[in-house]
Amino acid sequence: MSHISSFNISTEPTIRGNLYKLFSLGFRYPTPEVFKTFQDGKYLTKVWDNINLLPHLKTIQDKRSELTGIIQNSLAGISFEAFAAECIRIFDLGTPEPHCPPYEGFYRSESRAALMLTISAFYRRFSLTMSKKEGKRELPDYLCAELEFLHFLTFKEAQAGIDGNPEFLRGYLLAQKDFLERHMIQWIPKFCDALQNSANVPFYVLIARTVFMFITCELELVSSCIGISNFSATALHTPNPLSRGD
Repeated sequence: MSHISSFNISTEPTIRGNLYKLFSLGFRYPTPEVFKTFQDGKYLTKVWDNINLLPHLKTIQDKRSELTGIIQNSLAGISFEAFAAECIRIFDLGTPEPHCPPYEGFYRSESRAALMLTISAFYRRFSLTMSKKEGKRELPDYLCAELEFLHFLTFKEAQAGIDGNPEFLRGYLLAQKDFLERHMIQWIPKFCDALQNSANVPFYVLIARTVFMFITCELELVSSCIGISNFSATALHTPNPLSRGD
């Protein structure tokens, strides 16, 4: 039976989910321990190890050397305190609003309140709610929350593949396609532009650009999967619908 590269139907979405989780970590307020992984390259190594396992991310794989070099050089010699201060300056400070708020609602023409209700309804459809823990900045349109929602959907996709449930599998793929199209793809390019104009450290600029390349490839992938006629778990083992043809 044909298969995708060297991994099976349940493993592939798990690897994609790893990337959503890693990208979410990259945009959270850093701890000294996490910053150390940024600076010593361990964080990027994990990112690239997962990217290199996914054939549909070939266009990103080709940029590894270029992006890694710039990111690592930009962090050389920077203290944790200076990096954390830059994180606060970019994402939290500014008048009348932060330079680069990591929230979808700041980049859309519609009411932010209405947008957050729409996103919250999407989460509730899968029995998910935002954390109410004191001190957390989590709002429905927060970049990290949206990335972790897609991490959740890929995890459920993997489970549906393991269970051999094509109906659930299709449902989780449709949810990913819908959320990527209606939300992530709509605002991440504008967020990237804002970072390009405001960030003094290339780390966030280049991670955001990588996220945009990733979700673009992801949308193409899940759209191709859903477009397969006679959709079934067996059909998903055919390689052509899941490759970019690069």
